[in-house]
Amino acid sequence: MNDRTTTKAFFDQKTWTISYLVWDPTTRRAAVIDPVLDYDFKSGHTGTVSADQVLVCVAENALQVDWILETHAHADHLSGARYMQQRVGGKIAIGENIRAVQATFKKLYNLERSFLPDGSQFDHLFTDGETFMIGTVEATALLVPGHTPADMAYLIDDSVFVGDTLFMPDVGSARADFPGGDAHQLYASMRRLLSLPPQTTMYVCHDYPP
Repeated sequence: MNDRTTTKAFFDQKTWTISYLVWDPTTRRAAVIDPVLDYDFKSGHTGTVSADQVLVCVAENALQVDWILETHAHADHLSGARYMQQRVGGKIAIGENIRAVQATFKKLYNLERSFLPDGSQFDHLFTDGETFMIGTVEATALLVPGHTPADMAYLIDDSVFVGDTLFMPDVGSARADFPGGDAHQLYASMRRLLSLPPQTTMYVCHDYPP
């Protein structure tokens, strides 16, 4: 928590993923970042235990969710964004370069013709440097490609949610060998994040075991 926002983290043990709920205490307006939909590999069943923990916090604090923010398209867990939107509303948003990721994977996995690689599955596509509001708090979407072409970080007051671009120091950075990944871009993105003011708190999307 800082002077203008409150942040709560939710750790998913199975995928080592951290989702966040950020809100403006003055207006009770909120954003959810990288919500997880549970998936059981053995049965193929999905579940909502992780997402429901976030929803309980939303209800307990009488929050209005305005944004459900994805830092990127995740390869290591399913997104709980649609499930969450169905229950508390909010716009699902991601970086505009998701269209390039969709085009790559449509070809790679021979997806059906009806799948449109135009980002229309999301409510909003952020451009680099675009600002948006969470209550009275201004936030900025930052393009940080490298892990994928569409990776975004979200600067909210003096906190930045970096997705997979940076991990904890004992792990380092994300991999850059996915289709469309680029190690040079990833390095530049890390430098961009590390050039933020020293009082900026960084929140990562994963905390893997050593």
